[in-house]
Amino acid sequence: METLRALAARLDEAGATLATLSRTVTATDPPHPAFGTHAAGRPGEVGRALHGQWTAATADRAREAHAAALRLAAAAAALRAAADRYATADQGAARRLAREA
Repeated sequence: METLRALAARLDEAGATLATLSRTVTATDPPHPAFGTHAAGRPGEVGRALHGQWTAATADRAREAHAAALRLAAAAAALRAAADRYATADQGAARRLAREA
């Protein structure tokens, strides 16, 4: 059971890392002037389009990281529940064996 609980703890750690990443991935997005959005004419249009694609892509990655963090948390909870059920079954079997002995 401890192996399952240890694995659940590792999944929790990975989920926490992904949750943090999901909140911080967009914080390092370059500001729009880095893409030349302030330029006149076609270069400015291209810069604005690139900036929009960049922010959309990092926002998508943030959502994906958040969803993965939730899935890892659910898997960790399922492992802990399984470990608890195994422990309960083992305790019940030990009591039955003690009565039969």
